[in-house]
Amino acid sequence: MILVRLFFILLIVGPVALGIYNLFRYRKLATPKTSNFFPALLNSAVLYALAYNLIYFLQELFLVLGKKALGLEAYLYHNNHNWVGEHPMTSLMQGSGALAIFIIGILCLVGLSLFKDSKSSWRAFMLWMAFHGLIQSLSQVMVAFFAPTTDMGQALVGYLDIGQTALAGFSMISMIVIALLSAWFTRPFLKLAPLEAENDHPKFRLKYTRYTAFGAAFLGSILIVPFKIPPINQGLSPFLLLAFSVSWLWCASPYIKNIKATPNRINNRIQWTPIILLLVLLLCFRFVLAPGIKF
Repeated sequence: MILVRLFFILLIVGPVALGIYNLFRYRKLATPKTSNFFPALLNSAVLYALAYNLIYFLQELFLVLGKKALGLEAYLYHNNHNWVGEHPMTSLMQGSGALAIFIIGILCLVGLSLFKDSKSSWRAFMLWMAFHGLIQSLSQVMVAFFAPTTDMGQALVGYLDIGQTALAGFSMISMIVIALLSAWFTRPFLKLAPLEAENDHPKFRLKYTRYTAFGAAFLGSILIVPFKIPPINQGLSPFLLLAFSVSWLWCASPYIKNIKATPNRINNRIQWTPIILLLVLLLCFRFVLAPGIKF
C-alpha cells in the first residue's frame, strides 16, 4: 500500500524536517557554555554498541530456543540462526525473538525506574538496553509488511495468516509508536546531564543529545559493523535503525521541559570496563558464535 510507504518516508524524513525547523527557530539563541562532552560521547557510543549487540544476540538466542522447544536441531550464529527439521509451529516461533527482546526492553525500563537516582554509567547502559529492546522488536513488525519472509513476517503471515490490510495497519502503528517512543526516551537521556547543565535551555538540550544520543549512536553503529559482517549488508542495519529512531530522540530534545537531572559518570571520564566488555563480546561473536553453536 502507498500509505504504508508514505508513513515510512515520514518516519525517516520527519526528524530531518523537525531538525531544520529547530535550526531556524533557535538560531538567534546564544548557545550556553558547556563542559567537554567528549567523554559522554565515547562512553555512550560504547554502551550503545554493547546494548545493540546484546539485544541482537538475545533475539537470536530466543529464536533458537523456540526451535529447540519444538524438538528441532537449531544453530546459533553471530548474526543469524538456522535449524534442521520440520514442525507445524516453526513459522510461529520465528516471532519468539522479537517478543523476547520486547519483554527484555520492558524489564529494563522497570529496572531504570528502580535505580533512577543512580549515578553509575550502567544506568546509561540500561537505558540503551531498554531502547534497543523496544525499538528493535517494534521495527520487525514494521518491516514485516515490506518483507513477509523476515522472522516476524513468517510469524504474522506464514502462521497467523494475517491479511495485507491488517499487516499494513500493524506496520503503520508500529512506525507511529517507534517515533513517539524514541522521542519519549529524550527525557531520561537529558536526566544524565551534568548537575551544572542548563537543562532548561533548548540549545543545551539539543547539544547534549547530539553528543550522548545521536552522535553516540552513529559512532556506536560504526563499532557494531565488525559484529555483523559478513555479509556486508548486515553492517548497514544499525545505521538504518539510527535514522528512523535515534534521530527522533535528538530533534525532540528542545521540547522536553522540567527535567531534574541526576548527573551520570559517563560525563566525567572514559569508562574502561564497557570498552573491555565490548572487545570480549566481539571475540565471542567472531570466534565462538560465527562458526555456530548447536542446540
